[in-house]
Amino acid sequence: MSKRDVFKFLIKEFHEKKLPLVFKRELSVPSTSKKVITLCGSRRSGKTFYFYQLIGALKETVPQERIVYIDFEDDRLLPLGIEDMNELVEAYYELYPQHKEAELFFFLDEIQNILSWEAFVRRLQDTGRIRLFVTGSSSKLLSREIATSLRGRTLTYTLFPLSFRELLQFKGINLKDDVAFTKQRFDVKNLLEDYIDHGGFPEVVLDFGPLQQKTLREYFDVMMYKDVTERFSVRNGQLLKALARYLLTNIGNRFSGNTYYHSIHEQFPVSKDTVLEYLSYLEEANIVFQCHLFSYSMQQQQKNPRKVYCIDNGLRNVVSFRFSEDTGRLVENLVFLELIRREVEPFYWKGKQEVDFVYSQKEGLVALNVCSSDTIPEREVQGLLAFKLAFPKTQKLLLLTKDLAKEEQGISFVPLWKWLLGL
Repeated sequence: MSKRDVFKFLIKEFHEKKLPLVFKRELSVPSTSKKVITLCGSRRSGKTFYFYQLIGALKETVPQERIVYIDFEDDRLLPLGIEDMNELVEAYYELYPQHKEAELFFFLDEIQNILSWEAFVRRLQDTGRIRLFVTGSSSKLLSREIATSLRGRTLTYTLFPLSFRELLQFKGINLKDDVAFTKQRFDVKNLLEDYIDHGGFPEVVLDFGPLQQKTLREYFDVMMYKDVTERFSVRNGQLLKALARYLLTNIGNRFSGNTYYHSIHEQFPVSKDTVLEYLSYLEEANIVFQCHLFSYSMQQQQKNPRKVYCIDNGLRNVVSFRFSEDTGRLVENLVFLELIRREVEPFYWKGKQEVDFVYSQKEGLVALNVCSSDTIPEREVQGLLAFKLAFPKTQKLLLLTKDLAKEEQGISFVPLWKWLLGL
């Protein structure tokens, strides 16, 4: 069967079958932008099913015949090169010649498998009639590469594992407006405990059970191999895994490449630059994130150690060494991820006291500390007050607690579950 005929078969197959059931995600992506919509994110975060969500919404106003979905990991297409890509367009117009002047919507999943795919996408975009949506794994589709390859032609969005609000929806809990005053709040709090320990990868959330940890370990192994080792041609896989485990064990702590290098250089005879290079790979693959010191001096930001966080608590827990104080670290990691989802850039602050997160909103600076219990250590309060003293124009001081709610000394004490739900 020729490639054109295979594309015809896949297009007709898509048009004849029902879309799978999807749980709506909160990420908002425009469906009619003239720019290429690129969806990035960690492996297994639900990018394909998010495509189905977008397609389902489009079908309410656009005939399904004008929507095309192609999975470039479908074995029926292999092998496939850039020279075969035009067969997709020809196949569509042979099937539907009446739509040659119509606006079309092409969803191209795992397109990174095609070498030089960007040239094909640019050519389709130049027709002005085809709206393009592309996605792929972090291993070969990184946001900085997309920006370079498509030269301002794209809008890039990142899909994370589930937020707490999304997890509740996946679990069939429809939040009531007065949830804080009903029995429903107990279900919400119980699920928060699971969320803190097991994270938000959709497949894991839908299947809490004995295979959960095995699934998460396989995620980690595939990420290490596909998204980092293979993607960046890493030579020292043992060092890479050791570094990843160290970082995931120490989420919420400041990381010094120099200190880590001196602790492992006898076991791994590599340079400090190699350690920092491997750290950058883990960050680019959306496995870890770095949080800079808050300072108006870029020099201070760059020379101070950065705190490290992980894409998912469940992933972190299956590969790290656990400690008694882990709950506090895990809660802090959740808060960091939620801030990123809310499209703010969090920093940490350290003077004589410390603040977990500092970020800017339209109204001004917000300083936020995280406490996993209702017994609040004095340092948490003093850190916020010290920051306000150093930066008098700070607009809000927040202290997230387990269940304590009050206002005191200009600090809003807010239960974590309420903050995560935006209540």
